Amino acid sequence: MAVSDERLRIVQLAPPWYPIPPVGYGGIEIVVHDLTNGLAALGHEVFLIAPGDSRTDARLIPNVPRHLGLDFTLERKAEIMAETSAESYRKAREQLHADVIHDHTDERPGPDYAVPIVRTIHGPPLPEVVRKYAALSARGDAFVAISRRQRQLFEEAAPHYLQPGEGINFVAAIHNPLDTRAIPFAAEKEEFALFIGRSDWEKNPDGAIRIARAAGLPLVLALRVNILERAYFEERVKPLLGPDVTLLGEITPEEKYDYLKRAKVVIFSSQWEEPFGLVMTEAMACGTPVVAMPRGAAPEVIVDGVTGFLRDSEEGLAAAIADIGAIDPHACRRHVETNFSPLVIGRQYVDAYRRAIARGA
Repeated sequence: MAVSDERLRIVQLAPPWYPIPPVGYGGIEIVVHDLTNGLAALGHEVFLIAPGDSRTDARLIPNVPRHLGLDFTLERKAEIMAETSAESYRKAREQLHADVIHDHTDERPGPDYAVPIVRTIHGPPLPEVVRKYAALSARGDAFVAISRRQRQLFEEAAPHYLQPGEGINFVAAIHNPLDTRAIPFAAEKEEFALFIGRSDWEKNPDGAIRIARAAGLPLVLALRVNILERAYFEERVKPLLGPDVTLLGEITPEEKYDYLKRAKVVIFSSQWEEPFGLVMTEAMACGTPVVAMPRGAAPEVIVDGVTGFLRDSEEGLAAAIADIGAIDPHACRRHVETNFSPLVIGRQYVDAYRRAIARGA
């Protein structure tokens, strides 16, 4: 197994639900796309196991001929994931001779596996998740958090859900990458605020309406409302709609970046411990500042007073928007290019892969 500075044979393993990159919703898929391309640009031999309609700078190995979507029962989804994962692991070991597998799913077929496995944690420390990751750690898998705060929350949760001596085998906390090369930039902004996200308590779209309204700005609300999110929309969001709110459904990446580059400010009204929040870096890449509460990864992503503002309440965020014109759009773009580029993040992941390989050896 390679542990030196020589190039690695890296297998990136994606779920079968959406193409890489996604054509609509799909935060994990955006991350996998940019990281895979960054690793390839660094000169490593990278294979992406993903739906056959994906696009990548690496070598694409289909796990399904075309992405499947999510229109399945939970039982059928579990069956599909188990089937595609087992075949993907077989290919990684027997055909691709991987030095390391970077698995972006929670699957692992078989009791033992000879190739080191690294997993990125994309969600919160729910009890069942903490227990599952501890069990995978006991089998030798290594984990990467997508923010320091996410890792801290998992480590704080572990004693409540695990037995003494159990834990999660973290090898790093690495932010999500974002390739700015194809992302449009605009220094001149229009007089509207923007929210992009789901219709649920976590994302708090109703809070975004209150913040924008208090700041005296019209709001464009790009809101995903699926069957599970419909009740929240009807109870909490719909009553607040008015002529100052333009309601959109789920938008394409092209539409998203068009709104992001034109918006005066992006309101990241998330009121939970968001592990990362990709829309923050996407907005700053377009030159658009972000206002957010200092929860989750927001303090790691936003430089207060430079790329946006961090405030403790909706009232504080609304007041901060009055000063948003003092934020330099070029500083927002530079912040993303300097700290979140696929090359920067790719190098950090290579270090994590080598630590995982060394621990396995």
